[in-house]
Amino acid sequence: MKKLYILIFFVYYIVSLAEDTDKIEFRLGGNIAGKYKEVNTTNFKNNSEPKGIGYEFIVELIHEPILNLITGLGTGYQRESEIRVKGKNCGVIDTIPIYATVKYRFNDDGIYKPYIKLNLGVSIPYTKSELEKTGVTAETGFYYSLGGGMEYKNMIVDLSYQYNRNKLDGDYDGKIETSKLTLGIGYRLDI
Repeated sequence: MKKLYILIFFVYYIVSLAEDTDKIEFRLGGNIAGKYKEVNTTNFKNNSEPKGIGYEFIVELIHEPILNLITGLGTGYQRESEIRVKGKNCGVIDTIPIYATVKYRFNDDGIYKPYIKLNLGVSIPYTKSELEKTGVTAETGFYYSLGGGMEYKNMIVDLSYQYNRNKLDGDYDGKIETSKLTLGIGYRLDI
C-alpha cells in the first residue's frame, strides 16, 4: 500500500508541474512478446516465456524545448504475466515505472510524424499476494525502454522494447529480469 501512496504522490507532483509542461500523454499497451530472461538463485531458476497477458497504462508529461526534441517524465502501471514457483503459477512482479523520457521526432511538417524514444528510470515492484505467499519480496530496480512510433494529430502508436530488473529477497534470493515487446496506442492532450 505504501508503494501506491508513492505513485499517487508522484502523479500529483507531476500534475502540479503541468503549467510548465506543454502536453500530457495517456497510453495503453499490451505485450506482444516477452520473456523472463533470468532468475538467479541457488534454489530457483527459470528462463521461460511468461504465461498469460501483460499490459500497461502509462502517463507522460512532455515538453518540447527545441523543435522535434521532446523531453518529459512518466509513470504508470505494468501488469506482468505469470511465472511458476514451486510448480504453481504466481503473479510475478507488477511494476510501477518512474522514468525520464526523451523523444526525437523526424518530421514536424507532415500529418504523420515518426519518432524514436528512450525511457530511463526505476522499476518499483508491486508484488501480488500469491508471490508473497511463496516467501518472496522484491526491491526497487532498474527500468528502461527503447522504441519508436508514429504520431497522427493527437493519436500515438508505438512499439517498444522494455526491460525491468528487480532484486528478490526471501526464500528465493537473487534477481528477476523481464523483457517485453509492447505495442501501445495513446492520446495526447494540450495543457
